[in-house]
Amino acid sequence: MISIIASTNRKSSNSLIFAQKIKELIEQKNGLCQILDLKDLPSNFIFENEVFGNDNAPVNQIAERFISNANKLIFVIPEYNGSFPGVLKSFIDSFAPSRIKGKYALIFGISSGRAGNVRGLDHFTGVLNYLDVNVLPTKIAVSQCHSLIDYEENKLTDSATIELLETQVNRFLTI
Repeated sequence: MISIIASTNRKSSNSLIFAQKIKELIEQKNGLCQILDLKDLPSNFIFENEVFGNDNAPVNQIAERFISNANKLIFVIPEYNGSFPGVLKSFIDSFAPSRIKGKYALIFGISSGRAGNVRGLDHFTGVLNYLDVNVLPTKIAVSQCHSLIDYEENKLTDSATIELLETQVNRFLTI
């Protein structure tokens, strides 16, 4: 099972649109996947979790389903203030490191600016490396992401970007 994480808690995010396209590409190859939209995390997850001694917290069930039960993870990470969203770091910090250790990860950066969140991808790679996660070395950073989406249909429409995503997904599926 592959978990795709739309790594922001904003409603109607571009990250979710990219995550849905990635899910579609994986399913076309008969891969099993699921999407976790971080906007769906419980509002108290930062302090109500297994790390803080609450073994019955709802976020633990989310971590079990999307992290522990997945063998691969894909993160779609928007650029926030030159890095990645704090909600993503808070989510990673809300569960035991053993849940994610040894897994494989593919990370995509997106931004409305011109760098595609390259710096945020480097920062998050450091976090994942510390947690002993195997990160695919080729990282995709998509700039001007808002210009690649049809917002009336809520979907990614740029064929060159879709081809780039497909190439990365195909590579990731072979690991």
